[in-house]
Amino acid sequence: MRCLIPAAGRGSRLARVAEPKPLAPLLGVPLVERVIRTAARAGVREFCVTLGHRAGSLRRHLGQLAGRLGVAIRCVDNPDWEAGNGTSVLAARACLGEGPFLILMADHLVDECTVRALVRRAEAPDVPDLLLAVDTDLSNPLVDREDVTRVRLEGGRITAIGKGLEGAHGYDTGAFLAGPALYAAVERAWRGGGDASLTGAVRELAAEGRAAALDLRREVAADAFWIDVDDPAALRRAEEALVGRLRGKATDGPVSRWLNRPLSIRLTRQLARLPVTPNQLTLATFALGCLAAAVLALPGHLALATGGLLAQASSVLDGCDGELARLRLEESDFGGWLDAVLDRYADGFLLAGLTWHVYAASGAAAHLLLGLLAVTGSFALSYTADKYDGLMRARFGRGGTWRLGRDVRVFIVFVGALLDTALAALALVAALMNAEVVRRIWVARQAAAAA
Repeated sequence: MRCLIPAAGRGSRLARVAEPKPLAPLLGVPLVERVIRTAARAGVREFCVTLGHRAGSLRRHLGQLAGRLGVAIRCVDNPDWEAGNGTSVLAARACLGEGPFLILMADHLVDECTVRALVRRAEAPDVPDLLLAVDTDLSNPLVDREDVTRVRLEGGRITAIGKGLEGAHGYDTGAFLAGPALYAAVERAWRGGGDASLTGAVRELAAEGRAAALDLRREVAADAFWIDVDDPAALRRAEEALVGRLRGKATDGPVSRWLNRPLSIRLTRQLARLPVTPNQLTLATFALGCLAAAVLALPGHLALATGGLLAQASSVLDGCDGELARLRLEESDFGGWLDAVLDRYADGFLLAGLTWHVYAASGAAAHLLLGLLAVTGSFALSYTADKYDGLMRARFGRGGTWRLGRDVRVFIVFVGALLDTALAALALVAALMNAEVVRRIWVARQAAAAA
C-alpha cells in the first residue's frame, strides 16, 4: 500500500513556529513525521511526499527518517503547488501508480486505527473510487468549526463537501483511500472549474455518486482521534489532546493512577522537547533505583528517608519512558522488554537494600528471611501480572479495575522509610505481595474448574 502526503504548501499560519509547516514540532516530533510514523505502524511501507515551499529542509529530514524507520519515502517536486493541494495528486501519479492508495495530509493527525481501517477497505473486493474518513461527531472539541471542511452524507455516500456547508453530517478528517479515478477528477475540477483543491476533486466524484464515507465513529472507533493542526492554537490543542490520552492506563495500580501518573505526565511533557530517547529514560530510571537501594542500605534515619525519596522518585520517572514512547510513536518490543527487565532488577535491589538496613540494625536472621519473602513475592507478583490480566480479559472482556504491583510496593518502601519503620514496611511488602499471588492462583484455579 502506497501513501501520498501532500506537503508542498506554504502554511503561513504556522510560519512563526516552523517553515516549512510539515516540520513544525509537536511534542518534539515534526508533524509530517508523526503522519508517516502513524501510517508505518498501520503497515504502510511506501510513501510519496510532494514538495514545494522550502523543499530542501523537508527533503533532508525525510531522507533521514526513511533510514530510521526502514520505509521507502520518495520525494516528488510539485511545480504547481501554489494552485492547490489537488495538484499533488497529479504530480505524484507516476509514484502512486494505478492501484488504490492512501492520502494523508501533512498537517492532519489521525490515529493508527483510522489508517488501518482505510487499508482494510483497500483489500476488500469492492474498493470505492474514493473513500474519505468522516468524523460524524459534530461536537468534537478538537475541531475548529470556523475553518473545518464539512461533509453532507446520504446512505454512506458523500453528496456535498465544502467549508461553511449547511446541513453537514460530519467533518473531513483529511484521510482518504483513493484510486485512479481521482486523477481525472482533479483534472476536471482544476482545468474545467479552476478549483485545484482535493475538495474540488471530491466534489466532482460526489456529483457522480463515486465518493463514499468511512464513518469514523461507527466504523472505526467511538474515541478515534484526529485533528487539523493549522495554526498555533490548533498546535496547542493537539499537544493537550495527546498528553491527555496518556491518562487512564488500564494496568495502572492505585498509586500510579492517583499520584505517579499525574506527576510523570507533567515531566514527560517537558522531556518530549529534549533530545532524550525512551530507552535512555529507562536506563536513567534504573540508575536512580540502584542509587536509592544503595542509600537505603546505609545506617540511620536520614539515609533511610533519603533512599525512600529516591525510590519514589524513580517510581514516578518509571512512567516517563513509556509515556515518551507513546507521545513520539516510538514504542518498541525491545523497549518494553528492557523496561520490564530493569524494573525487576531495581525491585530486587531496593528490597535488598531495605532488608540490609533492617538486618544491620537488629542482627536478627529472621529479618533476612522476611526480606527474602518480600523479594520472591514481588518477583512472583510481577511474573503473574500479564497472565492474570489475560485471564481477566478472557473471562470478562477486560483487565482488572486495578493492579496491585510495583507502584504500591515502592510507595510502601517510601512511606516506611520516611516514618523510620523499615521493618514494618518490609513485613507489609512481604505479606501483600505473597497474598496477592495466592489470590491470583485461586482465581486462576476457579476459572480452570469452571471451563
